[in-house]
Amino acid sequence: MRAHEPRLRALLRRLAGESGDDLAQETFLAAWRAAGSWRGESSYFTWLARIGWRQFLSHQRRAKPAEPLNAAEIAVQSQDERRAAIDQAMARLPERERMAALLCFANGHSHNEAALIMDVPLGTLKSLVARARQRLVQCLEDEQ
Repeated sequence: MRAHEPRLRALLRRLAGESGDDLAQETFLAAWRAAGSWRGESSYFTWLARIGWRQFLSHQRRAKPAEPLNAAEIAVQSQDERRAAIDQAMARLPERERMAALLCFANGHSHNEAALIMDVPLGTLKSLVARARQRLVQCLEDEQ
């Protein structure tokens, strides 16, 4: 847990915002309960992130729909504001595209690892990443 907690929490916070810490805790509990099911076919973090993704999806099904963000609120002038603009653009992505983008762009996972985490075929993952990139570029260009 100590080895993977910071990385998992960071991923889930970027994916779920304030709920990320709770999701990380739920993920570790679920991993503890399912410890015997890890077969070593991927890295331990990949296995944990997959459980975290499923925890997030369950959380989303139980949660109220999020309010859409107002694009006019984003003004890109400095590096900090640019980072905030990227974070807000990421928050606008559909959850599957957001997770794919976080895994591949922010966390540096290969497409194969990200596909394993999200439990989708490799081609689907590549499509999600391509759509996420296209939407992010469009969103950020619209803000300039």
